[in-house]
Amino acid sequence: MISPPSSQSGHDRGVSDLLAFTLTFSIIITGIALVTLGGLGAFDAIQEGATTDVAETSMIGFAETTDDHIQGEAPRRTTSMKLQGHGLSIRPSTLNITVDGQSTNISTGAFIRETDSGTDIVYTAGAVYRVQEEGLVVSRKPRFRCSPESDSVYISALSLDGQTDFSSSNRVTIETALQNKTLISPQAGKSPSATTVSINVSKTAYPDAWHRLFEDELSHWSDHSEPHTYQCTGIRRAVVHNTTVDVRTVT
Repeated sequence: MISPPSSQSGHDRGVSDLLAFTLTFSIIITGIALVTLGGLGAFDAIQEGATTDVAETSMIGFAETTDDHIQGEAPRRTTSMKLQGHGLSIRPSTLNITVDGQSTNISTGAFIRETDSGTDIVYTAGAVYRVQEEGLVVSRKPRFRCSPESDSVYISALSLDGQTDFSSSNRVTIETALQNKTLISPQAGKSPSATTVSINVSKTAYPDAWHRLFEDELSHWSDHSEPHTYQCTGIRRAVVHNTTVDVRTVT
């Protein structure tokens, strides 16, 4: 005769079922937690990237607005920025430009927006750079043209005068006012004839960014024997402009 299952074996099966259910439930909860955490990390990365893109766009807008001082001789211009807690500062930055042996230092300054992700968006002399751990990205080229086909060089550099060093979570207005426009080369009453123009970037705020610019973005400029220097040769004329604006931040 077969004995009926004991109550003890039924109890063991109940405990086993409970343990299996608990283990399965724990695995499910752990999986959901890992997916959630991974998703949140990805979301944070996307949000940081979007914030940096907005910061970059605002600095490109600033560059295009200040171009009005160069192209149209606008006396005053404003650019609105929502800083989202980012910092703004102006740091020293100097370009050295030499035309047929005649050397001139142009203090352009570097207008920098520091984001929370560690990326700096930099405006300097008409160019905009994105400076980040992964490398440098040129967002906007300056007006530095080497044109062997027309035997000429044209350089237009904008200088920033003023002091800015603060951060804010609110929208601010950056006001620029035209101070002066200078024709560096040729000198008054002189012919624009020239055979060689060189630019030294060793005293700029971001020499590596300028190196990337000349290597990858600006055609016909070649390395000079002097470090951090780039030259344009095979030309017959050169024109170098410098426009200075005063920068003021209105909170």
